[in-house]
Amino acid sequence: MRMLKTNIAAAIAGVYLAPPAMAEVSVSGSIRTGVEHDGNDWHIVDNDSRLRFQASSGIANGQSAYMNYEFHVDSGRGSIVTGDNQFLSYVGVKGDWGTLSLGAQWSTTFNTVGTFIDKSFRYGGAALECVQYRMTNAIMLITQWGSLSLMADVQMTANGDSLDRGTLGGLFSTGRASFATTYQSADDDCLGVAGAITLGGFEIAGGFVGRETGSIGWDVNGSIQNLWIDLSSSDSGGHAIVVSYKMKFGSGSELILEGSDTANLTRAGAFLRYNF
Repeated sequence: MRMLKTNIAAAIAGVYLAPPAMAEVSVSGSIRTGVEHDGNDWHIVDNDSRLRFQASSGIANGQSAYMNYEFHVDSGRGSIVTGDNQFLSYVGVKGDWGTLSLGAQWSTTFNTVGTFIDKSFRYGGAALECVQYRMTNAIMLITQWGSLSLMADVQMTANGDSLDRGTLGGLFSTGRASFATTYQSADDDCLGVAGAITLGGFEIAGGFVGRETGSIGWDVNGSIQNLWIDLSSSDSGGHAIVVSYKMKFGSGSELILEGSDTANLTRAGAFLRYNF
């Protein structure tokens, strides 16, 4: 009997003392290094190389929790970049209803309008007058209704005691055409519309972005196979032409040749990217 009690006690202790199951963490990233002419000299440059850790685990009723840690790496120097770099670091929950995430993440303005306007590797985005790429200190909600994706985010100041920006956006895709719109309430409100249509192997896209104060930006771009050509203009940045060509080597590696010409600056570079 004493032996039976001992075994039962050991089993109970094992249940309570056993470490919790840990979610499996995946490691990925991208090394992006190139040779660039900045209008005066040639340089070895990094183009936002990154190291990423991701994990997810089930909660209940088909829901799951997930996380993403992303670190900016300077591939030219071989070091982690510190400071306010606004790379992605967030935690969230998801289910059939959509996703809810908190932290530093892609903005609603870029997920909707921005993705149609800036498809460049390094030099695009001149027309994105008031469109953020990544946002910090933010809460984002995304839900899907058939072909319609709805997004909303709110951003707060660093100490979290006041609302900095609030954004609504939608993305609708049907057949060969896609359309997006976004509105951001901030100190200088922002409105954007964009779209794309595919005809055979050719895609034409573009959009319009405007601030409440009156400054605007517009963009038209086209792509066929690995070639992308972009023409844009904005009140703050003037006219810009960007040409980009990708040569894929397979297994996540590619060479990108890209150049940009504006009224004040001409730049060009050759960049190697390896995604792992």
